[in-house]
Amino acid sequence: MPWREASRVELRRLFISVARDGKLRFAAACREFGISRKTGYKWMHRYCLGGEEGLKDRSRRPRKIRQGVDPQIVKELLKEKKAYPDWGARKLCVRLVRRGIMPPPERTANRILKRAGMVEERVKAQRDPMGFERPRPNDLWQIDHKSAIHGAWARRAVPFLVSDDHSRYLVGLRSLPDKGLESTWTALWEIFGEYGLPVAILSDNDQVFHGRVGPSRFEARLMRLGIEVLHGRPYHPQTQGKVERLGGTLQRELLRNGTFRSAEELQAAFDRFRRIYNFERPHESLGMEVPAVRYRPSPRVRPDRLPEVEYPSGVCLRSVQKDGWISWKGSCIEVGVGFHGQRVEVREVGQGIEVYYGRFRILGTTLEHHKTREQKLSGARLEGVRW
Repeated sequence: MPWREASRVELRRLFISVARDGKLRFAAACREFGISRKTGYKWMHRYCLGGEEGLKDRSRRPRKIRQGVDPQIVKELLKEKKAYPDWGARKLCVRLVRRGIMPPPERTANRILKRAGMVEERVKAQRDPMGFERPRPNDLWQIDHKSAIHGAWARRAVPFLVSDDHSRYLVGLRSLPDKGLESTWTALWEIFGEYGLPVAILSDNDQVFHGRVGPSRFEARLMRLGIEVLHGRPYHPQTQGKVERLGGTLQRELLRNGTFRSAEELQAAFDRFRRIYNFERPHESLGMEVPAVRYRPSPRVRPDRLPEVEYPSGVCLRSVQKDGWISWKGSCIEVGVGFHGQRVEVREVGQGIEVYYGRFRILGTTLEHHKTREQKLSGARLEGVRW
């Protein structure tokens, strides 16, 4: 057992005095000082051999190191660290193996990096987040806008990230002029053309991704392609943990120390980062494999243009007005401005209705909490008055 808090040498000296006095049995003396008999005999033996000097703690350093690390391997390890300054010892050792160099054990490599002053201490999370992973590539993509970059050129640049949930493959990394619908959709449409369509897309609740009342125009376009739209809980970025972690990696390994003189230069840097991330950087959640090993393009090919939503014959359809509402039996039902100019299907279910956009259910409600058509139109006229 360990000694209690105090001067350890003084406690050991006192223990030796009590044990040699003979008033207490040796086992009782050990219990008195809260140590085991094995520990008591150890310090008694050391005292007999070295006196009070023997009561001091000995160095834990091995007397003999059987085999050191080859200086050439140390040189190669430090060289890799300079090339990838934000990679840890584990990733660097995998990198050496791929180059045909037998690295030292991970802990030894980490000590070498620490001695060279090349390890940045990070605060460990108090609790590991609960993760999830889709079973196949393209079952789910995670998308996100990161904070705008203000470079030397006149306009800002917004990084737009698209990551595959299963493989962690960085499907797209584009520099956009803003977070608006058209620039975001243009970039995503080009990525669809290159890699095909995913089954579902997960995003946060940013305005372009999620409508305040009903789906946004961005969501409506995804639905027209047959893509399910998912969102994380507000103020819970851990739901999109993979793309959030990817954003942190992008910040540490590229943006933190990078200087870019133009948007074109920034996009070229994004392309280099994406190549390294997908084909060179080992990923711990993939068993230190690279994302490219697990990713395959989607078999769902993107059409040349957005298809129109089709409905079976005989269903009840309503056109969505400019403010995002439809009229149903004298009531005005808000379904979302993202569907303006589109048709939606209305189904009566019990005492209420359900509204569908193609195969996607977008609303289920009763009529009692909605304005009548007369109230809606009356309110619109009053709002238009300027005194």
